[in-house]
Amino acid sequence: MRSVNTMTMEKALLEKLSQLSKSEKLILVEALWDSIASDPNEVEVPEHHKAIIQDRLTTLEQDQQSGLSWEGVRQKYV
Repeated sequence: MRSVNTMTMEKALLEKLSQLSKSEKLILVEALWDSIASDPNEVEVPEHHKAIIQDRLTTLEQDQQSGLSWEGVRQKYV
């Protein structure tokens, strides 16, 4: 459980953040993301993301003929 002091600090921080312009908020979000992504080993992949990846790999293994080669994609879309 968070202390009253922590909740007060969070409220004050949120009030200050709400005063930032959109561009300032974007800069802040970018800085936060960079700090999170600086060590990807510290960020756990959620189980539902792992399940999606596994489903896609299974589909790929079962139906390798329906995809396009890189050359095919390049000719069609680039």
